[in-house]
Amino acid sequence: MSNITLYRVNNACSLVPHILLRELQIPSTPVRLVLGSDGPYAVDGSLSSSDYKQVNPKGQVPTLVVDGSVVTEIPAILTCIADMAGDRKLLGSTPMEKVRVYEWMTWLSGTMHGWAWGSVLRPARFVGGAEEMYETVRETGREKVKECFERIESKMDGNFAVGNQLTTVDFYLYIFWRWGNKHGYEVNEKYPKWKKLMMQVEKMDSVRKALKDEDEPVLFASNL
Repeated sequence: MSNITLYRVNNACSLVPHILLRELQIPSTPVRLVLGSDGPYAVDGSLSSSDYKQVNPKGQVPTLVVDGSVVTEIPAILTCIADMAGDRKLLGSTPMEKVRVYEWMTWLSGTMHGWAWGSVLRPARFVGGAEEMYETVRETGREKVKECFERIESKMDGNFAVGNQLTTVDFYLYIFWRWGNKHGYEVNEKYPKWKKLMMQVEKMDSVRKALKDEDEPVLFASNL
């Protein structure tokens, strides 16, 4: 059995691999980080920001370490975990479904997370220390988030994001639903098809356990 460590931050995108590890019942060692001015560090003091950069020189979260091999970037991390239980076909059941899963994951990672939410939450990434530009960057990001949310809703043609069964995409979509809810995007009112899928995802034991671990509430009253 592989020796697996997941470095994560509560209610960050690292919730997605956290859920997936639980869903597949893959034993792992969690290292909870918090975001400091010099980068992420372990909440229990066991790892400084400089220590973490020795693990992941990018200084970003999450990081997955499998038998000493470091994996970064959500699409790669989810692929690595899903491949540990290939019989579940969480990366798609057919060649075209696999293509669609990667199409979704790269778009969510790059456009949705890196560009749209990055602009809203981390404007300095785009304009450095030019603080007078921050609100302009944030507003551009907010509009891009809305555009992305509308695209997700338009793509919800069935019970799942890809094909007729659960994939990594359904878990990945969940974190952005949570962020949209937190930041006032009226997701419950505006995106009914996406909401239906997210309600089903949140009912899963793996999701509920991961949320409990991260001290995060469920979002749907019917799931209480």
